[in-house]
Amino acid sequence: MNDFVIEFLIIFFLGIFQSIFGIGLLLFGTPSFLILGYDFTSTLILLLPVSITISLLQLIYKNMLKREKILEFNIYALPSLFIFLIISINIDFIDIKLCVAALLILSSLITLNKNKIIIWKKNILYYRKYCLIFIGFIHGVTNMGGGFLSIFSALINGNNKFLARNYIAYGYLAMGIIQYISLILFSEIKIDFTKWYHIILPVIFFFPAQKIFKTINNSMFIKIINYVAIIYGLITLIIILKKYF
Repeated sequence: MNDFVIEFLIIFFLGIFQSIFGIGLLLFGTPSFLILGYDFTSTLILLLPVSITISLLQLIYKNMLKREKILEFNIYALPSLFIFLIISINIDFIDIKLCVAALLILSSLITLNKNKIIIWKKNILYYRKYCLIFIGFIHGVTNMGGGFLSIFSALINGNNKFLARNYIAYGYLAMGIIQYISLILFSEIKIDFTKWYHIILPVIFFFPAQKIFKTINNSMFIKIINYVAIIYGLITLIIILKKYF
């Protein structure tokens, strides 16, 4: 199976998942391509245009954003993302594959134990500015901020799937644009704009996927995201650890 077919299949299936749940393409696509031998920058360049397109379609489809939440996200998450992305693409200071797998599992376990998190909800909301800085940091270094973004979004939006997905979509859109512009300006790798043919896929499958989204209740919506993330994270971690032992 050649590279084109592999890229197409991964982006196709994960793109459908993100069209329904708001996350998935970066959360699962990043470890997938890292395992296949792509470096971190090449993975970003491949996935970001599709992720940006899906997020934009989600906001156009049903925009329920509140201005104060968006302003807060822009002020605290985006500068953190930019700073740590520049550091990560220029300085090789962590085992990116291992960190990606660990964060995928960690964020999913935290969300599946959300009843315990609710105890800290007031503190998390009180310190939400620091939470946004943390999300920007994680996403800049590993591209895996989506799991923590979904946790944060569920808390501040009362587990309403429409509000939660809208907030996640905006977060991915804003962070994706910052990431892509940063790669163009500061990365040494040459960006292949011919890879943009992948953005045709979301236009085809996005609106049919919304019929599935409407059939999933709020509780099941959160559970599906995180059970898939845990299973995928464990598989990724096992594959990576085999290379060490």
